[in-house]
Amino acid sequence: MTLKHLMICCGAGVATSTVALKKIEAFLDKEKLSDRVRISQGTVAEALTRSDIDFIVSTSAITTSIPVVNALPLLTGMGIDKVFNSVKTLILAEG
Repeated sequence: MTLKHLMICCGAGVATSTVALKKIEAFLDKEKLSDRVRISQGTVAEALTRSDIDFIVSTSAITTSIPVVNALPLLTGMGIDKVFNSVKTLILAEG
């Protein structure tokens, strides 16, 4: 089993990413996936400089070659299942 590194980010790396982080952590606990992922939190700018992350969950727009999950639904409440399913798929993906 490969440990995945997920980075949760937003513009300032504090407010909305913290909301997203808490919801992702609760989902991972419920799905028993917490032990398969390491989570970092920070800014979009920081995420773009990292080479050690497998995918990004962001409340802000970000363009990178690393897979990105749009976390805005975690704030609006609409489309949360799609976010969770994308995160789960990326954690369970081989490679």
